[in-house]
Amino acid sequence: MDVLGRIGSYLGAAFSTKWNLLFVGGGVAAALISGFPGVVLPLVAAGEVYYLASMLASDRFRSAIDAQDAKARRAERAVGSRQAFERIRGSLTPELRQRFDQLQAHCERLIDLAAGLRGGIDTSSLESLDRLLWGHLRMIRGAQSLSDFIGHTDEAGIRQRIASLEKRLTALPADATKSAELRAVLEDDLRTTRERLGNIDEAQRKLGVIVAEVERLESKIAALAEGAVARRDVGDLAKRVDEVAEGMRRTDETMRQIQLPPELDDLEDPPPLLREEA
Repeated sequence: MDVLGRIGSYLGAAFSTKWNLLFVGGGVAAALISGFPGVVLPLVAAGEVYYLASMLASDRFRSAIDAQDAKARRAERAVGSRQAFERIRGSLTPELRQRFDQLQAHCERLIDLAAGLRGGIDTSSLESLDRLLWGHLRMIRGAQSLSDFIGHTDEAGIRQRIASLEKRLTALPADATKSAELRAVLEDDLRTTRERLGNIDEAQRKLGVIVAEVERLESKIAALAEGAVARRDVGDLAKRVDEVAEGMRRTDETMRQIQLPPELDDLEDPPPLLREEA
């Protein structure tokens, strides 16, 4: 927000306070009742200007308004990311949705264990767990999209067509003047078909990377939950959660390089999945 916008926000907040509205309303009423509005109203206006100026000059007041605005923006983003979460989770196949739910159950188990042994888990660790779940959901949705693409392609048929085109080109007469036009058409077709095969190979490569990242993340979370239960000790839980979350940030970078489907772009901030439940 620009400077003028911030000033307008501060003035609006200062004017709309309950006590100021009572002052302004009472002052105007008193001016009308007194029979001397030309005298009383300027005094009311002067008092209001002084009040607004003093509020605008107050660092404490401006900080309070900034904090309120920031909280409202966070709440708005949280609603948007929660809606995105529900939409993406709902688009998963039953098998992938169950896989995500199992990971979330592991995270909830960690929270319950921490609550039972030391009274709870700190906010930063909850946010880290939310980031892990959010990253996992995005990864398996990306994997599903790539899998759907690969499943709707005919790789064997494409390879056969490439072999057929190569054979036809080889069989063309050596006299370039007689076969030039047909050769150009076949070579263009061959380039296009090879490009299609390259797209499939690239999708398979990306899918392999995502699947490996998903399996790594699931193993990390399962190890956290099982290890904490076995030792009945969550003293280093926050540290280990943060370590896994740091790995998740590296995974986010990998996901950006992989180029996720458009529906997953700009969805890096996690919704408060576990934080709102805890």
